[in-house]
Amino acid sequence: MMVGFDARAAFLDPHRGFGRVTASLAAALLRAAPGTVVVFVPHGARVPPEWYPLAARIVQLRRPRRAAFLVDPLAWRWTLGRRRVEVLHLPAWGVPPGLSGPVVATFHDATPFRFPSPPSRWQRLRARVGIRSLRRATLVHACSHHAAGELATYAGVPAARVRVVYWGVGAPFRPSPTPLPPRHLLFVGGDEPHKNLALVVEALTGVAAPPLLAVVPAGANSRVASLLQPLTSAGRAAVAVAVGDDEMVVLYQQAVATLVPSRNEGFGLPALEAMACGSPVLAANCGALPEVCGNAALLLDPNDPAPWREAIAALGQDASRRAALAEAGLARAATFTWERCAAALLEVYREAIRLASS
Repeated sequence: MMVGFDARAAFLDPHRGFGRVTASLAAALLRAAPGTVVVFVPHGARVPPEWYPLAARIVQLRRPRRAAFLVDPLAWRWTLGRRRVEVLHLPAWGVPPGLSGPVVATFHDATPFRFPSPPSRWQRLRARVGIRSLRRATLVHACSHHAAGELATYAGVPAARVRVVYWGVGAPFRPSPTPLPPRHLLFVGGDEPHKNLALVVEALTGVAAPPLLAVVPAGANSRVASLLQPLTSAGRAAVAVAVGDDEMVVLYQQAVATLVPSRNEGFGLPALEAMACGSPVLAANCGALPEVCGNAALLLDPNDPAPWREAIAALGQDASRRAALAEAGLARAATFTWERCAAALLEVYREAIRLASS
């Protein structure tokens, strides 16, 4: 089996969730099936050196680039005509028309339909068209059962063509070998309305609590400063932009708690990473967060700041409760590995090939 894997998101959006999972999945697939994966990257990308001996080929694309599956599918078809694969995995941006051969596409979430946060109508339309284009795929990979349910509602993809495979978490997301003193509350995400940073600010305004550190992807912090103003003016909040994984690990390890109040998540990578680093997690009781966190996090109403305020205060005063949540989180995170994800997706690729040939 020769697999084509579109890794462009790992280089074009390296600090956002789908770019980060694309990079981790590409590396896991290369380790799981050396010599069988053709990796497509943007022209001029700095490819990790360890990918080269494991890949069947690294193909640098002058075109298509970002969103080209929507605006220039001919360029992609031209590329595949010269770099033939038995199955193509498209983990971001949708499926262009007219591709020959089996295609597996990944669905992340229906946020562009449910929370139309991008300011441009064109951005919203492009995202929605990309999601609906998943109907062209042979099989669709959903990163959670919640996401699989959204697929039927917003994209019309039949359940029979959907396969749920969870993302993983791996190095360097591990607990500190020696416990670090808790220093802050941690929020990881951008300024999009569904990320719900406003609830955190409301929960913390006017009450005694550890300072809030908001870590946001590059280019996604336009409204974060204004949202945090009630806290930053009192010296109780700070913003870090696009920190690397190693720095992120330390921030998780030093967190009194990681706050994930999102109104919708197709998976919830920050919650999983936090648990893997031994950070207690407070998460919204909606989207895929209950599915990912299980009983290893405190699950709260994302529309009511009162229980968040109470839970934050309680954790700040109870080291034993923090330790119990951290232990439960470590056990839960250990069940989500990139090795398991890659092995399951390799089976999905084989199934897509069988379906296309039947």
